[in-house]
Amino acid sequence: MTRQRLLTRRDLLIWTGAFALVAVLIVATGFTSDDPDSALYAGLSARLAQEPASRWIAPEWWGFWPEAQMSGLFREHPAGVLLMPAALTRVGIPAAQGAYLVGIAAGLASLLLIGVLANRVVPRDEARAALVLLQLMPVAFIFRIRANHEYPMLLCLLVALWGLSAVRRSWAAGLAAVAGAMAAALLVKGVFVLLVLIGAALWLLLNPLREAARPLRPWIAFAAGLAAMIVVALAYDAWYVRVTGETFWLPYWRRQLGPVSIASPIDDAWSLTRNFLFYVSRLIWHPAPWSIALAVAVWRARGWRRGGWHAAPASARSVVFVLAFALLSILVLTPSSRFAERYAFSATYVVAAAGAVAAFRLWPRVRRSVAALDAAIPALPAMVWLLAMVLRLVSGPLLPRL
Repeated sequence: MTRQRLLTRRDLLIWTGAFALVAVLIVATGFTSDDPDSALYAGLSARLAQEPASRWIAPEWWGFWPEAQMSGLFREHPAGVLLMPAALTRVGIPAAQGAYLVGIAAGLASLLLIGVLANRVVPRDEARAALVLLQLMPVAFIFRIRANHEYPMLLCLLVALWGLSAVRRSWAAGLAAVAGAMAAALLVKGVFVLLVLIGAALWLLLNPLREAARPLRPWIAFAAGLAAMIVVALAYDAWYVRVTGETFWLPYWRRQLGPVSIASPIDDAWSLTRNFLFYVSRLIWHPAPWSIALAVAVWRARGWRRGGWHAAPASARSVVFVLAFALLSILVLTPSSRFAERYAFSATYVVAAAGAVAAFRLWPRVRRSVAALDAAIPALPAMVWLLAMVLRLVSGPLLPRL
């Protein structure tokens, strides 16, 4: 069965126009956020832009974080998330606002790519509804306009998944997507590339789209992505040594893992339980109510297992991928003494995507409301995105932090 394309040229033009309008408003108003992390990265980007481009790999703290020990070279993460905003200064966009433009661009690209991947499994109207519903959940309001790592990392995951599917049809597009996404994730948030690798590996093992053609190509692409990460890591370190006279990765690992204690099941059962429940609660609340719809759908569809995995429809395989990725993300994050809701951001959106489709299928009121609005409002998903962004810019300082 040939599925109708989710994004036509007209759709892409409308989305591009909506993004351009928001970009103009952000630059014209000199938008800044009261989120501490976003303010930090926007400030670092603006200060980094004043340095010669040859030194962009080695940002410093420059007093943007109040804690006294935060001084000297900035090694909290690689400089990937700071480079694009700094580069935007070359075309006249202030780097501080450029950091937010990069954030919303990554968020918008992630939203559309979720829709494209969903449309490989479900009909166009369900994937299109997901584009609307994903914008109406707590995490979307909390992270509407940010300058931190979460949306770029989500985008890296989604591009890698798209590439693992595309490589079956085109070596060039698929390999470039997988290798580029994995290398970019490493440069954006270092150790957290592990979550992208977990997602890609699960995609290979579960094959949620039930694609049978050229089964070895995705595995080769995954291996090429790992090789690209190694090459990029070595090149990054060589450049860093040339600029600073110091290596990057060893101090980085010490910084990331030095203050982190790994809880053991026997000695620190309470910490493990607390962290586990923390992430579980975020994966329920942040994508609500779509997470509830997903739970209902899983319960109702539990009988598909009787036919065996090979007989399972693509939608069931996709849900298993979603649940497996969410569970593994929680298990990887739980033992660390460092915990934050943003660490599970990609898993939150993966859960929300499946849940949004489930809500459209299971809840008649949601289905009727989205269908009626879609019939009445041209380019409904883009208009919802534009309205939400404008409301955030206008009323942002009045919104309570969640």
